[in-house]
Amino acid sequence: MKFKIVIVSLFVVALAFVSYIYLHDETTDETNSYLQTVVFKDSDDELIPISLNFYGAVDIEEDVINRIDVMKSSDMEDYGLYPVFSEDLEVLGVDLNNSVLTINFNNALYSNNALDIMETLAFTMSHYSEVESLEIQIDGENVSYLPNSDIPLSALSSTLGLNNFEQATSETYLHNTLPVMIYQNKNINDYQYYVPTTYRIDENASLYEQVSTILHYIQNNIHLIDAYINDHILTIELDNNILLDNETIDKNLEELIVLSLTSLEDINDIHIVIDGETISSIETSQIAYNYVKI
Repeated sequence: MKFKIVIVSLFVVALAFVSYIYLHDETTDETNSYLQTVVFKDSDDELIPISLNFYGAVDIEEDVINRIDVMKSSDMEDYGLYPVFSEDLEVLGVDLNNSVLTINFNNALYSNNALDIMETLAFTMSHYSEVESLEIQIDGENVSYLPNSDIPLSALSSTLGLNNFEQATSETYLHNTLPVMIYQNKNINDYQYYVPTTYRIDENASLYEQVSTILHYIQNNIHLIDAYINDHILTIELDNNILLDNETIDKNLEELIVLSLTSLEDINDIHIVIDGETISSIETSQIAYNYVKI
């Protein structure tokens, strides 16, 4: 099994794979690809979104079952990726009705980490454009909470994010903040992955404050001069202290910045300006993370 870690497209509620930007200049031929996002975890219990080629479109009910089956698999453990769901978890039924996706599990769902379950299901299932909300059943009965969690299952949406801090686990906190998924590089078994952490910032903060907070979490020496949005384009003006000797921005840092800023709502493009010159202009449809070729 050979792995290639690449960049793939991310939207808020749907994945659109427009182009592939490969780490380490690798190339691949992905004809007839049907890339879908699943979630695994590493030995530190951090959740990592991974995109796999399922090689064929199926109806949404079958696709849900396929994705959950993959996230139960131990096939990737040699590469530092471990299943989120237990092996004995079963999907008893999937139903999509009036934009509500209902997934009926057996009671093995209780044996999994509650927050991991909620984050994984919210992140993966919200990528279906047909789905507006998600409901969970166990043995055919609707459930509102999972054990050891005070987050209601009604909070299952893309706004929940992955790898939340502990303070984000209260319902009150969820309703008073804006979630932003901030990405960092992580080496796992000699492979580089982009791993998000969900921070929650004041929803009433100004755009400058929101962008400045995100950049600080990525790298604390990034100095934001200004930030503004025009026609769905976010422009950030940065101090030139982050430029390399050849007056360019480090490609990895650039990708982490753009990936993380896509957490902000209704952004189509991101422009990075330094000393009055646009040094980066990336459409969010070309943003990247963690394609694994098997």
